[in-house]
Amino acid sequence: MQKVLWALAELKVPYERMDAGLQFGVVNEPFYRKMNPNGRVPTIEDDGFVLWESNAIVRYLAGTHGAGTLWPDDLRQRADADRWMDWATSTVAPALTPVFWGLIRTPAEKRNMASIEADAEKVGQAFQVLEQGLEGAIMSAANSFTMGDIPLGTFVHRWYALAVKRPKLPRVEAYYQRLQQRAPYKKHVMLPLS
Repeated sequence: MQKVLWALAELKVPYERMDAGLQFGVVNEPFYRKMNPNGRVPTIEDDGFVLWESNAIVRYLAGTHGAGTLWPDDLRQRADADRWMDWATSTVAPALTPVFWGLIRTPAEKRNMASIEADAEKVGQAFQVLEQGLEGAIMSAANSFTMGDIPLGTFVHRWYALAVKRPKLPRVEAYYQRLQQRAPYKKHVMLPLS
């Protein structure tokens, strides 16, 4: 959900929001399951076109409303942004999810700190790839903010918001500081973890 709201805000696209999932319910209602058979968020409806999966939605919004900005005109830069989106989902998310669940969604007395610390080390190793990728660049796809920064930026925030031991990653830290200067990032991503 954060990725989609962040993309909408960056693109200044007006939208109507309906909260769903967790305490809001809705995702198991027949009308919602018809739109998204997974029963998960986010799901968008744009003039009769229904789309689910946050990265697909970000790509759609970028392609529809962000040509030349979030959706780079240069095919190689766009492919680079795509790569970072996929990498964030395929590499960072699986490593970060057990740490997030272990520290945020598990009661303190039930936490397996040895496992959480081992998983946090895996996340740090994954972010070494981003550290290397940011050499000579200010954003994930070179020197401009693109759709690639949206999924990646949500995971970077979670990583720095979690109370874990992190390796020193000066380029990733500088990247995080640059993202924090964006008003939509502050509003939609830099929220307390829950």
